[in-house]
Amino acid sequence: MADGSDRTSKRQPAHHSALRSIMADAFGKTYTAFETLAAARQHPDSVVIFEGDYAGTIYLTTPVREVGCGEPALRQLLRDIDAACWSDSDTAFVIYEVIPIGAAVAGGMGGGRVLDGLWLHPRVEELGMRDDIQQVLNGGIERIDAGGKRWRQR
Repeated sequence: MADGSDRTSKRQPAHHSALRSIMADAFGKTYTAFETLAAARQHPDSVVIFEGDYAGTIYLTTPVREVGCGEPALRQLLRDIDAACWSDSDTAFVIYEVIPIGAAVAGGMGGGRVLDGLWLHPRVEELGMRDDIQQVLNGGIERIDAGGKRWRQR
């Protein structure tokens, strides 16, 4: 019986989703993620994914071509959404990946989906902030006002 000492621990690059990268590796699939929004803009099938709780929740997805704001606004938007959800910004990440329209995005709480536009997790949708989120993504406003909205009690 092996004691596990022969196992290799493979550290994922910071711009990867650990969950989806490990899953791709386990199934022999290609996983492509970009370090920056500018790099993601160079690929036609790149998407922005907001994940919280180490991919325990996929908050949103949108094709990169639909994003008019910059990376600072994306990071702030993620912080604002996460504050209304898990409220643990250390476990929330903006990820840029190559995923085709219509494909599923692996993650907890049902994962996510890539649409030809903004997809929100149903629990985020219930918070009633879709229009403000879209405005940030379009570059129209810098951040959302969650106004104390919470999807779970602490």
